Amino acid sequence: MKDYRCFLFVLFVLTHSPSIAGPPEQDPLKQIDALFRSTYSHARKTLLQDAGPIIIASGEDLTLLQDGKESKGIAPPTGYRALTTVSHITLTIFLLMEPYGEGLLSPERIEKLEQLNHLAGAAKQSVAKQLSFNASLAEAQHKLIDTSRAFAQKIVAQRKWKRKELADFLETVKPQILTNVQLAAKFRIDHFHRQMTAWKQTMRQEEWDRLHVVVLGASMPRKNNLAVQYFSKLLSVRGEGHKITYAESIFSNQRALQILGTNLLDTQIGEGYFADPWRMHRDLLGNAAAVYLDGTTLAFPDSPEEL
Repeated sequence: MKDYRCFLFVLFVLTHSPSIAGPPEQDPLKQIDALFRSTYSHARKTLLQDAGPIIIASGEDLTLLQDGKESKGIAPPTGYRALTTVSHITLTIFLLMEPYGEGLLSPERIEKLEQLNHLAGAAKQSVAKQLSFNASLAEAQHKLIDTSRAFAQKIVAQRKWKRKELADFLETVKPQILTNVQLAAKFRIDHFHRQMTAWKQTMRQEEWDRLHVVVLGASMPRKNNLAVQYFSKLLSVRGEGHKITYAESIFSNQRALQILGTNLLDTQIGEGYFADPWRMHRDLLGNAAAVYLDGTTLAFPDSPEEL
């Protein structure tokens, strides 16, 4: 009998204890937020299904998404990569020196300079091949490589460096680097335009008018981004906006499409909800924050008790 009473007591505790009977009902405010997020996600997905042709630009690569199909753009000209890589030789030298301050070089940095020197010498043959269409340009790159290797060899032999030495080296190579930058920009823009010209010929005018572009890139080169500038001119729009979306620090097509969908949906919310298509492209609390901050001193209290 005693064991039976103990069993009934345990059964009563198990069935009446809040922590055991199951989780308490979720806060309705949290449920509203969850419902909002799922509704937003579904609306974004619906908008993307009817977004029209989409171009994704990642570096020099272009991808067209249209009618459920994905088309990869043509490969960029090899000369573009040669110019940028040769320029990276000088930048690598800078990065092995300037951030650490002048003076002695660590064994690790000496080893990397020696490795760079070897690779730069071996690269001359590839440069000649990739720039075979322009002998004078190839020769200019060879000269830049030789100048960079000579400087690297000098620093390795000294096992130390001074800022004036680096400054003099950069002053010597800077004209060719700037020329490389100009030519690389031309290469990439011409490459983009060849591909876009081919794709435009396959589209009806109403499809072209509905075209959206997503540019993938890191945060630092966002300002004056080459792809954004090109598509702005091509589509006759002013930079980022309804037609052009910059997906910062995004490097997958799936995430890029989510960013585009957010852009399209937030524009629709801003226009229909606030009568301002760009309202949701700014911090929703931004205007109120500016007014509040304008009227407060943000003074620190004299003692913790005043908090």
